Parts: sequence; structure tokens; C-alpha cells
Amino acid sequence: MKKKVLIIDNDLSVCKQIKYAIQNETTDAYYALTVAEGFKLFSKHHFCLIIMDTELSETDGIAFLQSIRKTKPIPILVLSAKKTAKERITALKAGASAYLHKPYDLEECLAHAQSLMDLYTGLHTDDSRKYTLAFGMDLVIDPEQRQATLKGEPLNLTRKEFDLLFCLAEHAGQVLSREQLYSYVWNEDAHNVDELVKAHIKALRKKLTPAGKEYIKNVWGIGYRFSPDEEQP
Repeated sequence: MKKKVLIIDNDLSVCKQIKYAIQNETTDAYYALTVAEGFKLFSKHHFCLIIMDTELSETDGIAFLQSIRKTKPIPILVLSAKKTAKERITALKAGASAYLHKPYDLEECLAHAQSLMDLYTGLHTDDSRKYTLAFGMDLVIDPEQRQATLKGEPLNLTRKEFDLLFCLAEHAGQVLSREQLYSYVWNEDAHNVDELVKAHIKALRKKLTPAGKEYIKNVWGIGYRFSPDEEQP
């Protein structure tokens, strides 16, 4: 199945430039000149990346960005003529995954887009690793049997807790946002992504307590990192 990218910009030349540069045998690109058109396409297709300008004439671009992020946790690359650090920070806090200034370098834009698509599809691949993950003699995670053991004792994990643990462990050392974890484990729409992920992380940590290690680390303002080699303080 082809990857799909949505471009939202009220400048037709920008839309066409990116569309024809990014579209190939593995990727389809769609564009919209208005928020209304963008939402219509957004609700109709399953996109793995949105590239958008935050200066859309008929609405507050940041509010639009926030609404997209709350609807589906997918990567968003923002293109904007605003160049201040404050504007970048505002967009990133609203849910942008990356931010480029206009006028931008097309090659750099495509590189950002490809990186974000690779990350998204990597967390959604149907060919996820099926071999056992072992961290010393303490924690063993077997995805085939859907069983995790801690110090030789089986962990009584719910389906979502197991999927969450496997996702974190499979990407050990890598920081994953709550949106990425939600997208990998739940793969459905919700409006309470943060609270849902937080609650499952809390339950999972409690069940991992007997190991004497803090496997799941908070990364302030971003998400979580699985760190099997760090001792609990």
C-alpha cells in the first residue's frame, strides 16, 4: 500500500512543487488550499505525514494544527514565513514534529518529510520484529507467545500493557512521544491520548517494580525512553 502525504497551503505553487517532488511509485501526495478542503481529505484518507503552513488565511493555523494533532497522532511538518524562536516553539508545542522557514530549500524539506514518514511507517509496519527481546537475566519479552517474564516470573500484563512494553523495549534508548506510543499500541482515534498513555505507563511501571530498575524513563516535554541498563536511584 502506498504512503499518503497531505499538503495544506494557500499558495498553489508551493502545493504543486512539494506534491510533484515527493510523489513517486511508493508515495501519493494530495494538496488542499483551504482548511475546509484539508479537513475533507484528512477525514477521507489515512495519511502518514501532513505538511502545512500555519498562516492559513481563514483560520488560526496553530489552532488548526492542534486540532489535527488531537484527532490523529501523525507527523506534521510546518512550513512558515515566521522566523522567531517564539513562533517555532509555539508550533512545536502545538504538535508540530518539525519546522521549516519559508523560503525553504526543497531538498531539505523532502529530507525532513522522508525522515518523518520513515519513523511513522516504522512504528506501523506489519513486519514488526517477532524474536524474543532479553535484557540480562531480568526481563524477557516474547512477542510470539505474548509473554513477558521478570526475574523468571511471568508478568500479568493486559494486551495494551504488553504492546506498550514491547514497543518501548523494541526501541530501547530511543525517545518516543506519547503520540507515537499511542499510534503504535492503539492505532485508533481518541481525544485523551496523553492521559491514556500516562495511565498505562503508570500501571506498567508498577508491575516492573520488583526488578529494582527504572526501565521506563520520563523525557521531560517529549515522552519516554526505555533504559534497561540504568539502575533505579
